[in-house]
Formats: sequence, C-alpha cells, structure tokens
Amino acid sequence: MMNEEQKQELLIRYLDDRLNPDERAQVSELLRTDPGAREFLRSVAEQAVTFADGERTLLAGQTELHARKQAPLAPTSSVVRVDFKSWLRPLIAAAVIVLLGIVLFRQIPTTEKRFVSVNKVIGSSQVFGFNGEVENAPNARTLLGSGDTLESQSCDSWIEMTLDDGLQMTVAGQSELNILDSKKDHRRFNLQHGSMWITPSSRTQTAPVTVYTPTIEVESQDTQFDLQTSKNTTIVRVNKGTATVRQHMDGSLVQVPEGSQVIASLRRNTPLEVFAQPTPINYWACDLWKAPEVRYGTWLEPNGIERARLGADPLPWPMKDREPLMLYAAALSVLGTSEHPVLMKEGGMLLVRGRTEKTARVRFGFSTQKMRGVFSGKFEIDVQPGDLASAGETWEVKLPLANFHALDPRLRSSPAGLELKTVYALTIEEDAGLEINHVELIPAAETN
Repeated sequence: MMNEEQKQELLIRYLDDRLNPDERAQVSELLRTDPGAREFLRSVAEQAVTFADGERTLLAGQTELHARKQAPLAPTSSVVRVDFKSWLRPLIAAAVIVLLGIVLFRQIPTTEKRFVSVNKVIGSSQVFGFNGEVENAPNARTLLGSGDTLESQSCDSWIEMTLDDGLQMTVAGQSELNILDSKKDHRRFNLQHGSMWITPSSRTQTAPVTVYTPTIEVESQDTQFDLQTSKNTTIVRVNKGTATVRQHMDGSLVQVPEGSQVIASLRRNTPLEVFAQPTPINYWACDLWKAPEVRYGTWLEPNGIERARLGADPLPWPMKDREPLMLYAAALSVLGTSEHPVLMKEGGMLLVRGRTEKTARVRFGFSTQKMRGVFSGKFEIDVQPGDLASAGETWEVKLPLANFHALDPRLRSSPAGLELKTVYALTIEEDAGLEINHVELIPAAETN
C-alpha cells in the first residue's frame, strides 16, 4: 500500500513521462479509484500553468527590469513542494491534458485495459477500438484491451497474441474476436466467427479464460484447446487439461477432458455430448454440392458441368508504405466436411478443380495445426497460366504437398504430419473470374 508521499511522487513521474508499463497501470488505477490522487494532479497542473505564466512574464520583462532586483513571487497557500525546474517543460505541455484527462478517466470502463499484446500479424486485419478508433494495420506493437475488437480478414491471414500472464492466443482465417470486460483474475472473449487456439504459459499459471461463441461458452484454466465457430456450429477440441462447456440453447453443461471434443449446433436440438477425438484420416474429398462452410467467396449458380461453384471475392491485402494489394480469393473450411481430423502425410498431394474466366496465375494455399495441438501456419504455391486450362475451361491441378512453401517456416517448414484446416485459392491484382469446384487430399499410396 503506497502512502501519500509515494503516490505524489508516482504522479509527478507520470507527468514527466518516466514510468514503466507497470507503473502506468498503477497510475491508471490510482486515478480511477482515488479522489485524492485526482485532486493532487489537478492542483499540480494548475500550479504548473501559473508558474509557466510567471516565467513567461519574467522573461519578457528582463530588459526593462535588468537594473532592478527581481522580487520573488509571493507564495500561495497549500502549494505542493515540487521541484518544477527538472520537469517544467513536459509538465506545462501535460497540464491541460491532465485537466481534461481527469474527466476522461471517469468515462473509461472500470476494467483493466490493454492486457493483450500482438506478437505477429500475417495478412489483412483490423482493430476496432473501444473508443471508436480504427487501426487498419495492427502490428507487433499493438496493445489491446477490454472493448476492442480484432478482425482477421483474409483466408490466408493470422494473428498471434500474448496475454500479460503469458497465455498465447492465435486467430486465423476470417475471424472476429471481441475482448470483453475482463479482470486480471479472469479473462473473457467472444469469438463471433472463425478459428482460435489457446495455449497456457509453460512457465507460470495463467488466469481462467472464458470464450463465448454464438452457440456455447468455454471456460478453462491452464488448458490447451482450439475452437472453430460459425453462426450455427462450434466445435471445441481439448488437447491438454480440461474445459467446461455450456450450450446456450438448453444450458447443458459438460466437462471436456484431454483428447475429447464437443460439437454444438443450432441445427441439433440436443444436449451437449462429449466424444473422444476421432482417429485422423489421410484421404479427404470436399464435395461442394454438399455446401461446406465457406470461409471466403460467394456461391455461384450451377452450370451445365458443375453442380456447385464457389467464386472468388475481392480481398484487400495490406502493404507497407503503399496502397493495399487487391486479391480475389475463395476459401473452404474442413470443418463440417469430415467427422475426422484430416492428416497430411509425406508424399500426399492436393487436387483442386476449378476455372478462370481470364488467363491468370493462381495461388493455392491451406492452413494447418498440429495434430491435437496448436496452429502451425499456412502453406502456399503458385501455378502459372500455362499449367492451367485455357480461360473459360475447367482445369484440374495436382499439387504435391512437398512443393508448398511455408509462410512462416519457424512454425513448421513442411505440412507433413499436420492437420488440414482450410483450403483456399486466389488471384493477385486482377479479377480473373476464379472459381473452385472440387478439392481432394490424396495420400501417397494413391498418387503413384
């Protein structure tokens, strides 16, 4: 517990901009909860303005008064004894801000702010701040807190974050994460849609975490789990520890132990059930006519050849020091197309069927995670126009997994041994009328 002298010294160093992040948090809490601290800061600010006016008047009259001894300023009652000389300049600038800030502090929610640090951003994303500000290109210096909303906006993007207690979070693909009213002993988030991975610190115990989705809420502590959600369905898989899951629709509550999962869907009017995570498969076919979950793109009318067609939508890709690069992308989720995790193995290949209305280079990619583990990056490959069919004609490409390159080799340099999460295709800068009709993962035994 700080005494009054320690509080005043901390507030003065705050005005002088000489605080570390922990001390800044102390000041925020102090000004929010302690009327005496606010009064002290107001008093110091008013004295700073008065002192500055006196200094300005003194300097302006030096020529006229140089022959006379300058009389000292008469002291006022209840003057706080502070050495203005060492921090006068920043204090004068801060005085008005402080007087306004005292009012603003009263408007800030009574929750801890800025406890999430962004570590890495790949692809298009935005932050919508609690105060109405929009950050179009968050980076590794971005700090987030209660009331902020983070959007990962493209099929090939992802964002890595760390909480102040060491817990790691990743969102990927098209995802929207709201940071809810949180306290240091309990963190709360709302995943509106998309994919999220949560991994506790390996060094210290982390605070309990609650994640809400449109269908469930998940509460855990020191648990590694991942979840994918849409407006209708959420799947939660626990890979280490235990999580408590409650379904919004009927209030059913279950404990999900390590190696298990639950699926909640608005299409099913049934209580939650816990199942062991199923055995992985290494062959997977995505039949678009069965309407898998679309992560990006627009369904097109069937034609005489294809029953289902997913067309690419425009997607701005942020570029440093220049205008965004326009991509045209279509992306599909594995979620809902298979009851089993889809495992990629050495020697396997991805088969994609589609077409373009114009001749163009097409980039194919997919996102991954470790089997029963954390997000493990994305992999891409470019296919030149000469390796595709003529414009307007259907093509089919077989892409060996070994030929894909990692967007972040530090996570994983090869997709072999990883779980397939999403598949996407895109063109760069030109809308070539790209569409996807069929996707398969073919294991090595069938590629020869």
